[in-house]
Amino acid sequence: MLAAHWFKQPLKADAIKVGSVYKLAHQGNIVEIAKVVDVGPDALGIPHVTYDVSVERARLAKYEERRTLGLQSFTERFRDAIAPEKQDA
Repeated sequence: MLAAHWFKQPLKADAIKVGSVYKLAHQGNIVEIAKVVDVGPDALGIPHVTYDVSVERARLAKYEERRTLGLQSFTERFRDAIAPEKQDA
């Protein structure tokens, strides 16, 4: 599964939008889910992505936190876009 990640093309930077959700699977049944909260430049004009990440591992508790990565780093790390879960009205 890890090898498949290395052969995927990074997302295009303009495809990253607030509300988008991405998945990154690791060996050992570890999955990161990233929901984009903000996309924009920092004080030096370098584009960054702020996102809420939840990390789950089989049979272990999951944890959540807010992180920020440079836009290019984010697109290289999170290559699998997923549809956000629909909320019941």
